[in-house]
Amino acid sequence: MKTYTIEIETDLNELEGAAIDEIKRSIAWLVSEGYQFNRRNETLSDAINDRLEYDGTKHEIIDGCVPVYTYHLEALFFAHKRVLMDAFLDSGISTVEEVLANPDSFVLGLEGVAIFCYIENSVNQWIQDDLETWFSSKFGGSE
Repeated sequence: MKTYTIEIETDLNELEGAAIDEIKRSIAWLVSEGYQFNRRNETLSDAINDRLEYDGTKHEIIDGCVPVYTYHLEALFFAHKRVLMDAFLDSGISTVEEVLANPDSFVLGLEGVAIFCYIENSVNQWIQDDLETWFSSKFGGSE
């Protein structure tokens, strides 16, 4: 029996961390520019998330963390198929069949879409669970 070794340059944890770090930089930039988070009866986390969603910043950051080379996508998918498929299916954005049948609409294929969904889920979880604590420690309290 032959054995094969697959090297993965960047792991999912690194992709998650990179996305969260970039979200933090974006928030810090907004604060440095004097942006006031309009919190009409919502938490600071919700107000910041709304701002990052409004102009597409959050999705642009997540998209920028998804590898673009087929080898990287396939290696990550091979190593983490179950958690990536769970993230894809939980997102409800499409079905596997739709992604496979429309390669022009899903340029990075199922692997890329699933990795995007996984990173997006991780970023959303960080925003929900840890953003306010991070914001308070970084900027000395919530706005």
